[in-house]
Amino acid sequence: MRINKKLLGGTLILLLTFNIFNIFNFLYQFGMARLLTIVEYGILSSLYSILYIIAIFTESIQIVVTKYSSSEEENGRLKNLFKRSLRKAFKSSFFFFALYLIIALPLSPLLKIPYSLMAFNGLMIFAFFLLPVSRGIMQGSKMFKSLGISMIIESLIKLVLAVSFVLLGWKIYGALLGPILGASIAFLLSFPMLKKILKAKEKKAETAQIYSYTAPVFFTIFAVLVFFSLDIIIAKIVFSPETAGQYAIASVISKIIFMGTQPISKAMFPLSAESKKDENFDDKSKSSENIFKNAFTALSLALVACLLILYFFPDLLVKIFAGRIISESSGILFLLGLSASLLSLTNLVLLHKLSLGKTRSYLLLPVFLVIEAFLLFYFSKSLFQFSMALVTASATFLWGSLLLLKE
Repeated sequence: MRINKKLLGGTLILLLTFNIFNIFNFLYQFGMARLLTIVEYGILSSLYSILYIIAIFTESIQIVVTKYSSSEEENGRLKNLFKRSLRKAFKSSFFFFALYLIIALPLSPLLKIPYSLMAFNGLMIFAFFLLPVSRGIMQGSKMFKSLGISMIIESLIKLVLAVSFVLLGWKIYGALLGPILGASIAFLLSFPMLKKILKAKEKKAETAQIYSYTAPVFFTIFAVLVFFSLDIIIAKIVFSPETAGQYAIASVISKIIFMGTQPISKAMFPLSAESKKDENFDDKSKSSENIFKNAFTALSLALVACLLILYFFPDLLVKIFAGRIISESSGILFLLGLSASLLSLTNLVLLHKLSLGKTRSYLLLPVFLVIEAFLLFYFSKSLFQFSMALVTASATFLWGSLLLLKE
């Protein structure tokens, strides 16, 4: 296996900037866990789980725009792709916000969350549709530094404003308003970062197959992000508010593994997609395989390091995060970390397949969500049993992804 310098360089930039982004996000969760009660934090975590599901659209849009911008070298065509994608995203955001408000009506009593909070949470939909367009252009054009800076700006503003608003007494509303404003400001600041592209003379971009490519991307991201979020939502349904809060604390800490290792897959995707367009397919196919092996090795090493920390220091991590030792949370932390690690590997495999257009049988991926939901509802007598069920579901998802998408 040869070391891919582009992947290494892009990964290092994204690892640095993304993990600064993740540190600010961790500090946000850290602040909310300490400033809110366990019950309030459980509600906030449930609302965030809903946002992670809505983020299906964010990741799908960003991956599609990344895929097509990685094949465009002229700024004029990138400008056209940016403008067309932005118009469609703007229109779609209004439709999905209205749909969200309708769905929130029965969901509010089920999750024991006031409807006003559910509706306020939905304002993030606008950022979720618009922001990935600019970030997809950055990622596809290998503007990794700008992409990372954009995310740092978002998370820093989110942290500062959310903590300020909660201290002012706005509680969960303040905790939600910070992220809404952070994402909105980051979107506006992305325009000067794309100055060279936006100043270019516009030329029509070739996007003939964009809609046929969107379907497998959407279903793949849908499967990954719903799987990532479903456990906290189900925990909120099957456990008492106190127990659901204890689970949420462990879950949020463990999911830092998934979020923290994403730069590796994000750096891999445009490089692997770019290799697909070369005329010398055999050589480039090998290059793509080498890129994947590099990414898989880097990800595996990072996951092992994270799991060792969770295994040896669970009480310390929970105490740092929540301000007190919660034995129920620390007792399941390693299991949830193992689940997050398996999901990280699954995400890498699926993104690699998407970058090469190898998406056969993608419609079967949501089956693993049904398996996850069944296992979590059935094995919910204790937090330990619930966590073991999640590990089993994660391992099944990884195995199934390798099997179903094998060409």
